[in-house]
Amino acid sequence: MLRFLHTSDIHLLRLDGVMPWRYVGKRLTGRLNLALHRAKKHDQALFDHMVAQAGELGLDRFVVTGDLTNLALETEFELCVEKFETIPVPVTVIPGNHDTYTRGSEREQRFERYMQPYMQGERESGDYPFVQRFEDVALIGVSSAVATPPFDATGQCGAKQLARLRRVLQELGEEGLARVVLVHHPPVDGLSKPKHALTDRSAFAEVIAASGAELILHGHEHVRTDTALPGPTGAVPVHGIASGTSVVQKPGRTAAFSVYDVSSSGFTRELYEWNGHRYALLDA
Repeated sequence: MLRFLHTSDIHLLRLDGVMPWRYVGKRLTGRLNLALHRAKKHDQALFDHMVAQAGELGLDRFVVTGDLTNLALETEFELCVEKFETIPVPVTVIPGNHDTYTRGSEREQRFERYMQPYMQGERESGDYPFVQRFEDVALIGVSSAVATPPFDATGQCGAKQLARLRRVLQELGEEGLARVVLVHHPPVDGLSKPKHALTDRSAFAEVIAASGAELILHGHEHVRTDTALPGPTGAVPVHGIASGTSVVQKPGRTAAFSVYDVSSSGFTRELYEWNGHRYALLDA
């Protein structure tokens, strides 16, 4: 059995020492959005509270499904590494659209360079998908993060990665492992507006329909959702989680995380939400 915490969209921010000329193109609009809106919707102290509570939960692992940063700057990735080093259990991460915010960050593979220690695992080729095995459970890290123009937050897995994902899921299923797929963008219809959506979600759904999975986890929309995709033997649960640093006080959008106990016989979930003092258990 694997017991892990799932959080997403933590948007850790550090802009100290960033030169003005770094704010060009899409990063300029992102910086303005931070000043006017986004920075007011997140409090990274909530991530620190989450880490402090992680030691009380008997976890085996801490999982973040993307958007660790805001503008994919080196200073932000350095802050992420500093924070992750304080977590009392190993960390697994995948990228979100904010982690490949510009063509330059994507070209330099900035996320992969900084986050490599948290993406260790088996690979067929390329960085994704990667597989981390834990007895009868496997975490499968998928990337939907691609650089996009201003005002565009779409994602794409790509045909080559999806072909590898199909084979990986098939092989792990034949071995009898519980397969937990991690992806940033929601892979189901109706959760994202066109400029926010996973553009090849139909192809992703075809992979799940053919090869199956036991659980799919995502973030991106900063809201808690429970949906599903068809699998070869029944519906595959798809769970989204609110931002782990959100200060928005709306149902499903308050800062939250989930704790899963997963084994080859199934899974259970505990949902924790920030109540102004700590993350409190809502249901089991």
